[in-house]
Amino acid sequence: MDLELVINIIEDNGYLGLFLWLWFGVFVIPVPNEVILTTVGLASAKGALHPVPAFFVTYMGISAAFTTSYLLGRIIGRRVLGLLEKKKRFANSIESAMKLMEKYHAFSLSLSCFAPGVRYLVPLLYGFSRLPFKTFAIFAYSGAFVWVSIIFVLGYLFGDKMDIVMKYNKEVWLVILGLSIITFIFVLRRRKIKAAIGTEEVILQERQHK
Repeated sequence: MDLELVINIIEDNGYLGLFLWLWFGVFVIPVPNEVILTTVGLASAKGALHPVPAFFVTYMGISAAFTTSYLLGRIIGRRVLGLLEKKKRFANSIESAMKLMEKYHAFSLSLSCFAPGVRYLVPLLYGFSRLPFKTFAIFAYSGAFVWVSIIFVLGYLFGDKMDIVMKYNKEVWLVILGLSIITFIFVLRRRKIKAAIGTEEVILQERQHK
């Protein structure tokens, strides 16, 4: 994506224009999110944008797009899925999204951020299945934050060398996805250990009082 295009959008419409572009543009403009985010990161590195508001606006725009997909699933999910299933490309993506959901359950909302083909289908399907919004928000927004942070930083540091990064795109994402899963498992087990220790301490205290 042309760096000047991002700069022109900001100059003409401000950060609000960038937010709306990221919110609605993903549904109508066939440009991969990774390309947009790395370009915004590169623009920040070049001094055309301030890194903090650029990152915040980017994250909010992507989160708004996820939320829109989820709400569409809740409101008119059956009609949307009916239209998508008629197209072979989307039918295959829906099948992949459902497999991801079956394997990882709500955590698939976080993982889907790293999967371009199902990124907005998983929130749509969870909206259709009436997943509570609180659960959706926890997994979708946290996953989006990690994903946007990684892509933004890559664009900030290596934006002018993104042709090399894109060449090894699959390998990079496999490593990132693997590290994300390992981190999640580590945090989950740590919480379980703390909960178990807390329970044991309560039991010991009760025994001492008796």
